Amino acid sequence: MEPWIPTVAEWRGLSERLHAFTQEMPWERESILAFITRAARATPEGARVLDVGAGDAPYRELFDHTEYRMTDWEQSPHEGAEEVDFVASADDLPIADGAFDVTLCTQVLEHVPEPRLVVAEMARVLRPGGRLYLTVPLVWELHELPHDYYRYTSRGVEHLLTTTGFRVDELLPRNDCFTTIAQLMRNAGSAMGRADDGLDARREEAAVVLADLAEQVAALAPLDAQRSMPLGYAAVATRDGA
Repeated sequence: MEPWIPTVAEWRGLSERLHAFTQEMPWERESILAFITRAARATPEGARVLDVGAGDAPYRELFDHTEYRMTDWEQSPHEGAEEVDFVASADDLPIADGAFDVTLCTQVLEHVPEPRLVVAEMARVLRPGGRLYLTVPLVWELHELPHDYYRYTSRGVEHLLTTTGFRVDELLPRNDCFTTIAQLMRNAGSAMGRADDGLDARREEAAVVLADLAEQVAALAPLDAQRSMPLGYAAVATRDGA
């Protein structure tokens, strides 16, 4: 299976905001951007789209041709969550059954204690035959604590979807093992933290070394024939009952 790889065409016309957001964690977010860009292109004009756990809604501009709505909960750490249409837990949305044609859920399910309930809720608010576009992490450091609960394998994603009212149309790794290692090396520059122990200068030096090495490691991406250690997965699923 091929991972989602962004193309030059998918960078055209992006706002500076979305471009900057993606480049904060390039190997992670470029694959998500590519996936959501293709999701947006597959979504008809005027379709009703719900972004679940939208946070700052970085991909909103890609859905300007749709009726785009957002949800997040009251404890969201993202400033943009103050502007969502529905403030509610993702497993209990104040939305009628079958109200939307498409749901998006990007890098959210690791932060919910009961992911099956959230996926079932996304199925409920979709019309029969509606589409879910989902991304989840497999490899990443702890973040947004204390609400960081899970990491997902491809079989885990498949199980979640098929037991909550979805048919899996596509389920792919978002990248290769070398890109995963490269992104984690870059992340380590901040994940190691800082302390009042006289070693922070060495930590800063280490971060620079890791970032330089990461570029070399990422260049090995074409060598990965297995795709068994991606940063995460992307799934396209259809709500049963069409």
